[in-house]
Amino acid sequence: MGQGMNIMVRGGAAASTGEQWRCTGGLYWQGYVDSAMEAAALVDAAGRIVCTTAAFDRIAGDGDGVRIAGVIPHARLYSATAGEQVRLDAALARAIARTAPLPSATRYSRLSGRSPLIVIVRPIPWATRLLQGSDGAAVLSLVDPNDRPAPAPALWREAFNLTPCEAALAALLMAGHSVESAAATRNCRPATLRVHLRGIFAKTDVSRQSDLIALLARIGR
Repeated sequence: MGQGMNIMVRGGAAASTGEQWRCTGGLYWQGYVDSAMEAAALVDAAGRIVCTTAAFDRIAGDGDGVRIAGVIPHARLYSATAGEQVRLDAALARAIARTAPLPSATRYSRLSGRSPLIVIVRPIPWATRLLQGSDGAAVLSLVDPNDRPAPAPALWREAFNLTPCEAALAALLMAGHSVESAAATRNCRPATLRVHLRGIFAKTDVSRQSDLIALLARIGR
Protein backbone atom coordinates (compact mmCIF):
# COMPACT_ATOMS: atom_id res chain seq x y z
CA MET A 1 0.00 0.00 0.00
CA GLY A 2 1.32 3.47 -0.91
CA GLN A 3 3.11 5.29 1.86
CA GLY A 4 1.17 8.22 3.28
CA MET A 5 -2.09 7.20 1.65
CA ASN A 6 -5.37 7.29 3.55
CA ILE A 7 -8.04 4.82 2.47
CA MET A 8 -9.77 4.55 5.82
CA VAL A 9 -12.04 7.42 6.68
CA ARG A 10 -14.59 8.10 9.36
CA GLY A 11 -18.20 8.45 8.36
CA GLY A 12 -21.79 8.26 9.58
CA ALA A 13 -22.33 6.59 12.95
CA ALA A 14 -18.79 5.24 12.90
CA ALA A 15 -17.49 8.75 13.52
CA SER A 16 -19.08 8.91 16.95
CA THR A 17 -18.16 5.39 18.03
CA GLY A 18 -14.51 5.59 17.07
CA GLU A 19 -14.96 2.84 14.50
CA GLN A 20 -13.77 3.34 10.96
CA TRP A 21 -15.44 2.84 7.63
CA ARG A 22 -13.42 1.31 4.81
CA CYS A 23 -14.40 2.05 1.24
CA THR A 24 -14.48 -0.79 -1.24
CA GLY A 25 -12.93 0.89 -4.20
CA GLY A 26 -11.55 -2.32 -5.64
CA LEU A 27 -8.27 -2.77 -7.45
CA TYR A 28 -8.97 0.23 -9.69
CA TRP A 29 -8.95 2.56 -6.68
CA GLN A 30 -6.05 0.69 -5.10
CA GLY A 31 -4.00 1.65 -8.14
CA TYR A 32 -4.47 5.32 -7.23
CA VAL A 33 -3.64 4.64 -3.60
CA ASP A 34 -0.45 2.86 -4.64
CA SER A 35 0.61 5.59 -7.09
CA ALA A 36 2.73 7.46 -4.53
CA MET A 37 1.31 10.93 -3.91
CA GLU A 38 -1.59 11.45 -6.31
CA ALA A 39 -4.33 13.71 -4.93
CA ALA A 40 -7.36 11.59 -5.79
CA ALA A 41 -10.88 10.95 -4.54
CA LEU A 42 -13.26 8.15 -5.36
CA VAL A 43 -16.72 9.47 -6.30
CA ASP A 44 -19.87 7.34 -6.31
CA ALA A 45 -22.77 7.36 -8.77
CA ALA A 46 -24.48 10.15 -6.79
CA GLY A 47 -21.44 12.42 -6.98
CA ARG A 48 -20.46 11.85 -3.34
CA ILE A 49 -16.87 11.41 -2.19
CA VAL A 50 -16.42 7.97 -0.64
CA CYS A 51 -12.62 7.69 -0.40
CA THR A 52 -9.67 10.09 -0.56
CA THR A 53 -5.91 9.89 -0.53
CA ALA A 54 -3.86 11.89 1.96
CA ALA A 55 -2.61 14.16 -0.83
CA PHE A 56 -6.20 15.01 -1.77
CA ASP A 57 -7.02 15.79 1.86
CA ARG A 58 -4.04 18.12 2.05
CA ILE A 59 -5.06 20.20 -0.98
CA ALA A 60 -8.81 20.25 -0.35
CA GLY A 61 -8.36 20.70 3.38
CA ASP A 62 -6.94 24.20 3.14
CA GLY A 63 -10.14 25.42 1.44
CA ASP A 64 -8.20 27.41 -1.13
CA GLY A 65 -10.01 26.72 -4.40
CA VAL A 66 -12.00 23.64 -3.46
CA ARG A 67 -13.17 22.17 -0.17
CA ILE A 68 -14.86 19.05 1.14
CA ALA A 69 -18.19 19.50 2.92
CA GLY A 70 -19.96 16.77 4.83
CA VAL A 71 -18.76 13.47 6.23
CA ILE A 72 -17.19 10.80 4.05
CA PRO A 73 -18.68 8.60 2.57
CA HIS A 74 -21.43 11.19 2.02
CA ALA A 75 -19.20 14.24 1.45
CA ARG A 76 -19.20 16.52 -1.57
CA LEU A 77 -16.64 18.77 -3.19
CA TYR A 78 -17.32 22.49 -3.51
CA SER A 79 -15.45 25.23 -5.34
CA ALA A 80 -14.63 28.74 -4.15
CA THR A 81 -17.20 30.52 -6.35
CA ALA A 82 -20.73 29.80 -7.55
CA GLY A 83 -19.77 30.02 -11.23
CA GLU A 84 -17.00 27.50 -10.81
CA GLN A 85 -19.33 25.22 -8.85
CA VAL A 86 -21.50 24.93 -11.96
CA ARG A 87 -18.49 23.73 -13.95
CA LEU A 88 -17.50 21.29 -11.22
CA ASP A 89 -21.03 19.83 -11.07
CA ALA A 90 -21.10 19.51 -14.87
CA ALA A 91 -17.74 17.74 -14.93
CA LEU A 92 -18.92 15.27 -12.29
CA ALA A 93 -22.22 14.69 -14.10
CA ARG A 94 -20.42 13.82 -17.34
CA ALA A 95 -18.08 11.38 -15.61
CA ILE A 96 -20.75 9.51 -13.60
CA ALA A 97 -23.39 9.44 -16.34
CA ARG A 98 -24.92 5.98 -16.81
CA THR A 99 -24.78 6.36 -20.58
CA ALA A 100 -21.49 7.19 -22.31
CA PRO A 101 -19.61 8.77 -19.37
CA LEU A 102 -16.79 11.07 -20.40
CA PRO A 103 -13.64 12.38 -18.70
CA SER A 104 -13.53 16.09 -17.99
CA ALA A 105 -11.07 18.70 -16.78
CA THR A 106 -11.33 22.32 -15.66
CA ARG A 107 -9.52 24.92 -13.56
CA TYR A 108 -10.57 26.58 -10.32
CA SER A 109 -9.27 29.85 -8.96
CA ARG A 110 -7.83 30.13 -5.46
CA LEU A 111 -8.53 32.97 -3.07
CA SER A 112 -4.85 33.13 -2.10
CA GLY A 113 -3.88 34.16 -5.62
CA ARG A 114 -1.84 31.01 -6.22
CA SER A 115 -2.07 29.22 -9.56
CA PRO A 116 -5.54 27.77 -10.18
CA LEU A 117 -6.15 24.14 -9.28
CA ILE A 118 -6.77 21.71 -12.13
CA VAL A 119 -9.59 19.25 -11.50
CA ILE A 120 -9.75 16.08 -13.61
CA VAL A 121 -12.64 13.62 -13.40
CA ARG A 122 -12.21 10.20 -15.04
CA PRO A 123 -15.06 7.69 -15.24
CA ILE A 124 -14.41 4.13 -14.06
CA PRO A 125 -15.38 1.71 -16.85
CA TRP A 126 -18.62 -0.14 -16.18
CA ALA A 127 -16.93 -3.51 -16.68
CA THR A 128 -14.37 -2.64 -14.03
CA ARG A 129 -17.05 -1.52 -11.57
CA LEU A 130 -19.05 -4.72 -12.04
CA LEU A 131 -16.08 -7.07 -11.84
CA GLN A 132 -14.51 -5.44 -8.78
CA GLY A 133 -17.65 -4.42 -6.90
CA SER A 134 -16.34 -0.87 -6.60
CA ASP A 135 -18.18 1.83 -4.65
CA GLY A 136 -16.94 4.37 -7.14
CA ALA A 137 -18.20 5.62 -10.47
CA ALA A 138 -15.32 8.02 -11.16
CA VAL A 139 -11.97 9.18 -9.83
CA LEU A 140 -11.51 12.90 -9.24
CA SER A 141 -7.92 14.18 -9.21
CA LEU A 142 -6.62 17.55 -8.03
CA VAL A 143 -3.50 18.92 -9.70
CA ASP A 144 -1.64 21.79 -8.06
CA PRO A 145 0.63 23.42 -10.68
CA ASN A 146 2.82 24.73 -7.85
CA ASP A 147 3.64 21.22 -6.63
CA ARG A 148 6.80 19.66 -8.01
CA PRO A 149 7.64 15.97 -7.63
CA ALA A 150 10.30 15.29 -5.02
CA PRO A 151 13.62 14.48 -6.69
CA ALA A 152 15.01 10.99 -6.18
CA PRO A 153 18.65 11.16 -7.33
CA ALA A 154 19.58 7.89 -5.60
CA LEU A 155 16.90 6.01 -7.56
CA TRP A 156 17.89 7.75 -10.79
CA ARG A 157 21.48 6.68 -10.31
CA GLU A 158 20.45 3.07 -9.78
CA ALA A 159 17.94 3.01 -12.64
CA PHE A 160 20.10 4.71 -15.27
CA ASN A 161 23.64 4.32 -13.89
CA LEU A 162 24.01 8.11 -13.61
CA THR A 163 27.15 9.57 -12.11
CA PRO A 164 26.79 11.77 -8.99
CA CYS A 165 27.32 14.88 -11.15
CA GLU A 166 24.68 13.75 -13.64
CA ALA A 167 22.17 13.02 -10.87
CA ALA A 168 22.83 16.43 -9.27
CA LEU A 169 22.26 18.16 -12.62
CA ALA A 170 19.05 16.17 -13.17
CA ALA A 171 17.75 17.33 -9.77
CA LEU A 172 18.45 20.97 -10.64
CA LEU A 173 16.73 20.67 -14.01
CA MET A 174 13.72 19.06 -12.36
CA ALA A 175 13.60 21.97 -9.89
CA GLY A 176 13.17 24.36 -12.82
CA HIS A 177 16.75 25.43 -13.51
CA SER A 178 18.13 25.96 -16.98
CA VAL A 179 21.58 24.66 -17.81
CA GLU A 180 22.92 28.20 -17.33
CA SER A 181 21.34 28.76 -13.91
CA ALA A 182 22.35 25.25 -12.83
CA ALA A 183 25.93 26.10 -13.80
CA ALA A 184 25.78 29.25 -11.69
CA THR A 185 24.42 27.24 -8.76
CA ARG A 186 27.19 24.66 -9.06
CA ASN A 187 29.86 27.28 -9.83
CA CYS A 188 30.92 25.67 -13.08
CA ARG A 189 30.76 26.38 -16.80
CA PRO A 190 27.54 25.74 -18.75
CA ALA A 191 29.58 23.83 -21.33
CA THR A 192 30.57 21.35 -18.62
CA LEU A 193 26.96 20.73 -17.68
CA ARG A 194 25.97 20.30 -21.32
CA VAL A 195 28.44 17.43 -21.50
CA HIS A 196 26.79 15.90 -18.45
CA LEU A 197 23.34 16.49 -19.98
CA ARG A 198 24.34 14.62 -23.15
CA GLY A 199 25.45 11.76 -20.96
CA ILE A 200 22.09 11.76 -19.16
CA PHE A 201 20.24 11.77 -22.49
CA ALA A 202 22.24 8.78 -23.71
CA LYS A 203 21.62 6.79 -20.51
CA THR A 204 17.90 7.57 -20.28
CA ASP A 205 17.23 7.22 -24.01
CA VAL A 206 15.60 10.64 -24.37
CA SER A 207 16.65 13.57 -26.50
CA ARG A 208 14.78 16.52 -25.01
CA GLN A 209 14.99 18.13 -21.59
CA SER A 210 11.19 18.13 -21.19
CA ASP A 211 11.08 14.39 -21.87
CA LEU A 212 13.84 13.83 -19.34
CA ILE A 213 11.99 15.71 -16.61
CA ALA A 214 8.77 13.83 -17.36
CA LEU A 215 10.63 10.53 -17.10
CA LEU A 216 12.42 11.38 -13.86
CA ALA A 217 9.19 12.67 -12.31
CA ARG A 218 7.76 9.16 -12.64
CA ILE A 219 10.58 7.79 -10.50
CA GLY A 220 10.01 9.60 -7.23
CA ARG A 221 10.23 8.88 -3.57
